[in-house]
Amino acid sequence: MTNDNVPLREAKRLATRAAIDDHATRLVLEHGFDAVTVEDICSAAGISRRTFFNYVDSKETAVIGEQPRPLTEEEVTDFVSDRHPDLFHAVMRCAFRMSNLFRPCAGDLATPSTVDTGELLRRRRRICRAEPRLSLQRTARYPDIHDSLIDTVTSYLRAWPAERRLPEATPRAEAMTVVAVSTTAIRLGFHLWMEGSDPTADNLRTRCTDALEDMTRLLTKEVENA
Repeated sequence: MTNDNVPLREAKRLATRAAIDDHATRLVLEHGFDAVTVEDICSAAGISRRTFFNYVDSKETAVIGEQPRPLTEEEVTDFVSDRHPDLFHAVMRCAFRMSNLFRPCAGDLATPSTVDTGELLRRRRRICRAEPRLSLQRTARYPDIHDSLIDTVTSYLRAWPAERRLPEATPRAEAMTVVAVSTTAIRLGFHLWMEGSDPTADNLRTRCTDALEDMTRLLTKEVENA
């Protein structure tokens, strides 16, 4: 996405939201969540309080990002209607979408002074570690997200029975296993990404994919040696 391909109004909207996220996370890392006000963020971003609340519903959202969400009915229909040669990777992509980690993202519309998407994620990760109550706001939604994924994969396996790998298990039991493997790979990938030297969002996705492949190789080797 570039400035040439996006209307000026949309480019401005994305840049404004990126500035809010940038300054909110920077200020909280420097001073702590309770010490930073909405007015502080507005002043740093060069916007009014009214503009701030046109983009985010709270200081918490500006600091830790949009809350995770279940898949919409349309997204479930799209997922079930298409065959996925690699179901684990397809579930990982869904999980990323549901997490809202990359939303919104200014991408190439960001100014040179705007924080990179990957760096923004790292800031938010550090803030959640320092402020457990903020982390709880996100994790409180995880059971609903998890159930949404399981329901979607169950519907997929019923629609595409030839894709099943555990015929002795029920479709839901197999779906639970697929979701467990995929989300575990994401958690491992996140951990490795946080410890790595490349803070980009693309590298985060790569780390999660690599984690899934490593888990697969490890388990396959265990089976072969059994």
